[in-house]
Amino acid sequence: MPKEINEITCFAKNCVYHKGATSCTAGTIEVGNSTACRCGETQCSTFKLNDNAVGKSYGCAD
Repeated sequence: MPKEINEITCFAKNCVYHKGATSCTAGTIEVGNSTACRCGETQCSTFKLNDNAVGKSYGCAD
């Protein structure tokens, strides 16, 4: 079972690592873009779409 990172608040409910209301079960988190200057320019490279969201829009861009 992956280590839960209690210090990280996650609202990405379509991610396989999302658990409960705001928990993250990923063992590590990778966040980019290295040239980001604003919140909207960042991205979570750890995000993986969960099976419940496949084939459904849920607001996902890709």
